[in-house]
Amino acid sequence: MASFAAAIQTIENGLKTEQIGRPVAVRIVAHLVPDHGQTEIMAARTLECAAGWLGADVVDVTAGGGAGSGQITILARFDRGQTALVSAGSCGVDRPLLAIHVWGSRGILSWEDDTFAGTSHEEYAPDGRATALLRRIQASLKSARTPGTSSGESIKNAPARRHRAAQPPPYGVLLVAGDHTHQTDYCEALAADKRCQLVGMTDEADVSSRRRKLNEQLATRLGIPVFPDLRRALAREDVHIVSICAEPIRRGRIAVLAARAGKHLYMDKPLAGSVSDADSIVSAVREAGVVSHMFSMVHNDCADQMRKLVASGQLGTLTAVHFDLCFAKGYAGTAKPGGPRDESRAPARFETVESKRELTNIGVYTLVQLLSLSGRSVRRVTATTGNYFFAEHQKNDMEDFGQMLIELEGGLVASCSVGRTGWLSHPGGGLNRVFLVGTKCCARIDAHRPRVEVWGDIEHWVPPECNPEDPMGMWTTPGESPFNAKPRRSWFSPPPLQNVTDVSHFLDCIEHGRESVVPADLAAAATEVLMASYRSATTGETVTLPMG
Repeated sequence: MASFAAAIQTIENGLKTEQIGRPVAVRIVAHLVPDHGQTEIMAARTLECAAGWLGADVVDVTAGGGAGSGQITILARFDRGQTALVSAGSCGVDRPLLAIHVWGSRGILSWEDDTFAGTSHEEYAPDGRATALLRRIQASLKSARTPGTSSGESIKNAPARRHRAAQPPPYGVLLVAGDHTHQTDYCEALAADKRCQLVGMTDEADVSSRRRKLNEQLATRLGIPVFPDLRRALAREDVHIVSICAEPIRRGRIAVLAARAGKHLYMDKPLAGSVSDADSIVSAVREAGVVSHMFSMVHNDCADQMRKLVASGQLGTLTAVHFDLCFAKGYAGTAKPGGPRDESRAPARFETVESKRELTNIGVYTLVQLLSLSGRSVRRVTATTGNYFFAEHQKNDMEDFGQMLIELEGGLVASCSVGRTGWLSHPGGGLNRVFLVGTKCCARIDAHRPRVEVWGDIEHWVPPECNPEDPMGMWTTPGESPFNAKPRRSWFSPPPLQNVTDVSHFLDCIEHGRESVVPADLAAAATEVLMASYRSATTGETVTLPMG
């Protein structure tokens, strides 16, 4: 079994091969010490390791938690633009846990060990550099204990929802936006359910010619008509559900129109492109009494494992949750190295033909899982964004990676590392792990474990050809196409344990008059955290919620 010192040396040996390119971000979860009193020292030592691997100096430290809770989580910024999330703490009555990810411009280096032996005090005793970092961590923790002030009404404090009447099937479904959105997946799932029938496609009148063509393309393939007038389409009596996949900046006004027309809403993520749009959707849904649901990952196996583990009491009191979710898509290694990213305080656009804002696009999944799991509101968020991997994102002023440090009601701490990291950054679909930290023990949930690993005489997996209409491979091309990625054949995971799909859950809610697990207000709360994260990444400061 490995020691802490051996893990550090192994990471350094892996970095020397330069296989992952330039190190740009780090995640360390180190619950190794036997008692709370050593937590701060462990945090300083692991942060020192992160600085060494990145080859940079720490310029800013924000810490959450504390020795009393048995864990400290730190978001650090470095002088060369890199970032790190470090969580250190006690291991409770269970065995120690050490997890390390180092993101590089061309791949990810990950420490893999399920039988970590722990560490000795000598291995993490602070030297001069770590002692200086320890003082900065202590100062940040002291500052975080000072109550913050906020103004404005929280989304969760909005008026109570109206009672909904059960509505039996069948349900007519109207689609908003077509190809090169997630609509291609949603409409397939909706059409496969016997309770649904696709009625037609519609969108706003002033969409671009490209969007109009993509809408018509999907409608033709499905054999449904295109309704050019959005309002008239929403007024149709044979429409009961609207599936909305318009760009985030347009979703708010379309969802409001659909709710006011008395239609149930199945919505793509993120909910909206601003807090005001999200609030408008919440108000319209409540006034109309319709069922609203935003797609997320709450119905996958990882989310189910998290809920069951927390409910079992095995962890004790939950003190921290850490998410790492990265999509292995796109052609990485093309971004130009630079200093810290200049973020937009309030982004005006969220996606283009070849790029998306990945803090929003991927971070929303982790936030919805966090809010659903904890049932708590977010009090503070500190965030960073970066352009580490893709020239396309850099050119379009959209981040390809982000990290968030979050404090919720009751002192629960969470952190998220999210991004798009390149086709070859992972043997599967991308890094997807959650760490649950409790007062009794810690747990790691990995979407790719358990698994079968295959080594053999097979053709090496290569990325698909670059589609000029979709350069980053963000969408699935219908049918057989050289632009679709081939299945990865080196890892095989067990089939899903759950039978409930996201669409089935949504339709059950309509049929039985129930509330969705991801209704508009929860989705709006996630939107507010995302918008606060952009503000934090712009100012370099912690943002208190609700935002004024």
